[in-house]
This record gives sequence, C-alpha cells and structure tokens, in this order.
Amino acid sequence: MLKWALFALVIAFVGRKAWQLWSEGDIGSVTIHWSWLIASGALYLLGWLPSAFFWHRLIHQLGGTSNRGDVTRAFFAGHLGKYIPGKASVLLIRAGLLADKGCRPGVAALTSTYETLVCMGVGAAVGLTLAPVVWPRRVIEGFPTLLRTVFSHPLMFGISVVVVCVVLVPVIAKLLGLIASKFTKPVPSEADLTPLNASIEIRSSFLLLWCFIFVTTWLLHGLSLGCALRSVGVVAPWSEWLTWTGDVSSASFLGFLAIFAPGGLGVREGILIELLKVQPGISQSQAVAATVLLRGVWLVAEIIAAAGLGAMARYRDRP
Repeated sequence: MLKWALFALVIAFVGRKAWQLWSEGDIGSVTIHWSWLIASGALYLLGWLPSAFFWHRLIHQLGGTSNRGDVTRAFFAGHLGKYIPGKASVLLIRAGLLADKGCRPGVAALTSTYETLVCMGVGAAVGLTLAPVVWPRRVIEGFPTLLRTVFSHPLMFGISVVVVCVVLVPVIAKLLGLIASKFTKPVPSEADLTPLNASIEIRSSFLLLWCFIFVTTWLLHGLSLGCALRSVGVVAPWSEWLTWTGDVSSASFLGFLAIFAPGGLGVREGILIELLKVQPGISQSQAVAATVLLRGVWLVAEIIAAAGLGAMARYRDRP
C-alpha cells in the first residue's frame, strides 16, 4: 500500500510540474517530426544488444545451452515485465521463456539479475562521470566547497571516476555475485537443481571488458534522446551527444532505484525534464514533450521487438 501511495504521489507531482512547464513554454513551437522518433526507437533497441549478449555469455558460463536468438527474445520480452509491479516480474518472464530452451530457471534468473546490476552500475558510473557538465548549476552550487571545487574540473573528475571504477572491478565482481545470489528468488521447477544461494564466479578481466562494452549502451541511449529532442524541434548540435548520454544514464539509474515505481515511471521523467530544461536551446515545452515521447517510443520499441522476435521463434519452431 505504501509503495502504491508513493508511486501515486510521484506521478501526481511530476504530472503537475510537467503541465506547468508545458503551459509556461511556447506550446505552439513544438512540432513532432516522426522520422526522428523512429530513429530514436531503433537506437534504443540497438543499445540493449550488449545486455542480451552479456546475458547469453553468463548463461553459458553456468552450463546453459540456450542460443543467442532465444536469449535475445527472452531479454526483450522480460523488459516489458518492468511495468508490472514488483521487480521480480522481469526475472520470471525471462526464466519462463528459457525454461525449455536449454537454460534452467535458476540459472536464467540468477544471470539476468547479474546482467541488470552490471548494466545499471555502468549507467551510474557514466552518469557520475558526466555529472559536472549535466547536473544543473543550482544543484552543484549547493554542494560543500570541496565538492564544488572538484566539479569545477570536469575532465579530471571524469578521469578520476573511471580510474576508481576500474580499481574497484574485482570487488564489484564478487559483491554483485553475492547480491544476485541473495536477492534472486527461486523459480519453481522440479528439474532445476541449481543452488540459488551460490554466487556467480566471474573473472575480473571479463567483467571489466563488458563494463566498457556497456558504455556503448548508454551512448546509444543518449543518441536516442538526441533524436527525440530533434523530433520536437530542438536544433542542438551533435556535439551534445555526451550531455544527452549523461542525462539518460542519470535519469535511468535513479528511476531504477525507485523500486516503488514500475519501470521508474514518473521518477525518470521528472529527473530528465529537470536536466533538459536548463540546457541551452531547449525550451520548457520541448523538454516535457521530448521526455514524454521518449518514454512512449521506448515502450513501443520494446513491444515491437518482443512481438517480432516471438513471431520469428514460432515460425522457426513450427513443425
């Protein structure tokens, strides 16, 4: 009940704020260009491919035999589960789709949790690295003097964050394995004998390589945001790509942490609007329109991917 109350409050607050910004802006200047939205959806789906491939590798490391096509189908179908209350829905959908495709439910749920934590962890690192050039000035000015000084040197700050993350990879590899094992709920199956309380053993070099690969996920999602901004008339130069990447990664990670909001709905939008409206060349109405359209385009893209891959699987398996 408390979770639903918090979710309702967030939706009401963000909705009211968005309507206020929309009304105060020049509404007539917002014209939607659909071709840019199609490009935005395509880039979004392309950005998730590293996650699907990483999950496939983890499954095979734990003895699974699922092919890449089945894993990708389960990945995108499970993505839609994030809109169902309770974060476990994603794991249940993915594990169920792979149950008869060469991967036991326990392995599927455990490795899917690991993949999610690694991807979102990289998103948090990317967002923090780009924070000095993305976060609003009024937020940074409220920091203690030492932090303000650090944020005043974006390049050195970013390099320091990357170095710290690389140094911490061995610890993170072990920690994520323990977290995944502890919080992954078992999926009932008489044939599934995988002990879910055992941590995933993974080499630090393997994890470090995939962390760098996951950076491309957030770069493509940032480019997807850029296309959404272009779709509402923003004429921002492509040199703003890193800024868009920081916007998306920060908003997505904080939305992921809001466990009371299915799919981070409301939380991600509220943060993204605040980050966009202070950027040069983006009006308040355009910030709201781009944010709402981005959620819609990403959802439609996920539905199309899940439905398309499902249809291909049924055609392939047809007698």
